[in-house]
Amino acid sequence: MNTSKYKAIFFDADGVLIKSKFLFTEQLQLDFGIQMEKMLPFFTGIFRDCSVGKADLKDELANVIEHWGWKGSVDELMGYWFTKGTQIDQDLLGYVQSLRDAGVRCFMATDQEKYRGEHLQRTVGNGQIFERVFYSAQAGCSKKNQAFWDFVFREIGGDLKPEECFFTDDDQVNVEAVST
Repeated sequence: MNTSKYKAIFFDADGVLIKSKFLFTEQLQLDFGIQMEKMLPFFTGIFRDCSVGKADLKDELANVIEHWGWKGSVDELMGYWFTKGTQIDQDLLGYVQSLRDAGVRCFMATDQEKYRGEHLQRTVGNGQIFERVFYSAQAGCSKKNQAFWDFVFREIGGDLKPEECFFTDDDQVNVEAVST
C-alpha cells in the first residue's frame, strides 16, 4: 500500500490487528469446557448493548458466569479474556511503527465494550503503538454507524479529514460507513 498519500491509517482490532486462532468463546470452551450453547445467548444478546455503552459488561457477566460454569470472579474472567483475546499480530505492529516513523498517524478504531476498549487504550494507545484507540462504547454506537466516525473525527480535531485517511477492517460495511 502506498501510504504517502494518507495522513492517517485506522486499524480495526479483532480480525485485523488481533488474529487469534480462536474466538474468545471457543477459547473458553477449549480451556475450561464452558459450552458454546451457554455463552451464545449472552454474546448475541446483552453483550451488544455493552459494546455500545448501554450496559455494563461486569454487571452483565455477573448475571451469567455461574450458569456458564466459570469458577472464578468476573474480574478473573475479564483478565483471562483480555490476555487470551488481545494478542496483537507482532508483524503488523512493526508495520504500524514504520508508518509512524514515516509520519503517518495511526489509530485503532474498534467495536468494543468499555473495559476492553480501555484495556486496548492503556496497552496500545496513548502513543505507545497507536496515537489513540477509539471504541464503540465510548462513541455510543458501532462503527457501522456514521455517528461513530463523526465522534472519532470530532475527537481528533479539525486537522484530519476522512478522505485523508485509509481504513482497514475485516468488515467492509464499517469502512463504507465512514463516507456515508
